[in-house]
Amino acid sequence: MRPLQKTLLLSYAMCLVTLAGANLIEYFREVSDGSHFGGDFISFWNAAHRVRHGEIAAIYDPDTWHRILSNTTGFISISWFVYPPFTLFGLWPLGDATYNEAVLAWSLVPLVFYFALIVLLAKRSGLGAGANPACEDNQSRKQAYAVLIAFSLPFLSANLFSGQTGTLIAVFFLATAYFWPTRPVLAGICIGLLAINPQMGLLMPFALIASGQWRVVAAAATTVLSLIVLSTTWLGAAIWTDYFRMSLLFGQLVGGGYDQIRQLALGPYVSLQGAGMPAALAGFFQVVVSVAVLTAIIQAFWRRKSNKQELAKEDGRLDLRLALLAAGALLTTPYSLSYDTPLLMLSIIPLLARSWRDGWDLMELASITALLILPYAQLLAVGSHVPFAFLALLLWFGVLYRRFQKERPAQPAVSARGTVRGQAGSTGLAAAG
Repeated sequence: MRPLQKTLLLSYAMCLVTLAGANLIEYFREVSDGSHFGGDFISFWNAAHRVRHGEIAAIYDPDTWHRILSNTTGFISISWFVYPPFTLFGLWPLGDATYNEAVLAWSLVPLVFYFALIVLLAKRSGLGAGANPACEDNQSRKQAYAVLIAFSLPFLSANLFSGQTGTLIAVFFLATAYFWPTRPVLAGICIGLLAINPQMGLLMPFALIASGQWRVVAAAATTVLSLIVLSTTWLGAAIWTDYFRMSLLFGQLVGGGYDQIRQLALGPYVSLQGAGMPAALAGFFQVVVSVAVLTAIIQAFWRRKSNKQELAKEDGRLDLRLALLAAGALLTTPYSLSYDTPLLMLSIIPLLARSWRDGWDLMELASITALLILPYAQLLAVGSHVPFAFLALLLWFGVLYRRFQKERPAQPAVSARGTVRGQAGSTGLAAAG
């Protein structure tokens, strides 16, 4: 990357930091006037209290839960708690905390793991390294990591101010990516924990099966099964009937194109309805996009078993495969909102690492710019009925797939003479892509 490009990128990063800081100051000003910091966290906090006091049935009863939240915060238009019963394991420790103590822990503790994981993954992708690895430039490396942290702020802000699960889900996703190549059991456990928000893991089984990661599959399945058994033992089997009934009601709400979330949605089904598209046509586009993304994911993770020597080598494109998985996760689910965007840093890291070393491609630069302003542009899109977030995310997935295809290793030519004569034990197979 040329010095001018680095200067512009650092200036852009400073703008993101300034904007995030200004938003935080404004939010704390509103809180000082009596508002609850954390927005939707009031639902999680009330659930934690009900678990502690043995009022679990109220959590999955729509009318009772609506009354509880309304008494806490005033009238609210949506109140369903649609997280699986084993989510209550994680909320239970917050049951005896005050609201301020609980929201502070909920907001800050995941950030420690989040930043640690994106730094570790960025280091693995070679962020900050120059074209010549032998030439160390510590200043350039520090600048690269400063940009990395700044890029995460728009996504974290969208989650922090809503008090939602986006950062926590991103931590499980990032941990899965970190453990994937070396610790399959830990990667599987992290995937299993994604079941607290199951729609975010729709692509995981296909990626695991295509890549033959059977130990990860076994660990993930064991984790989910254990959570179900433990929560059923603790809460009783009836809790699942209540949970599925509330989930059905929420699904009907989303399917009808709930007005207050249409322009905050990322997936095509809800966001295109916000642009005025009929539900049936929006559903058709959801299917088309989902099938296209799924096909790309299977193709990216598919590993030929014939060339074991190639499979034993380090996968230089694994970070791009996982980047496609993270971006695709938000496109394939009909219900993903702006607070789910923290996991997009998993898709930004490999492209930032390559661009820092080789310079920006114009299309990649335009795409990442659209992605970084996504949380702010969504608010502006409400009045104009433009599905900006969906279009930006779709462009980003296309750019990632384009980069992945561009880095496909060349097939080495094999000499017929070299194969037949003097190399009787050689299979003569080209390296698998």
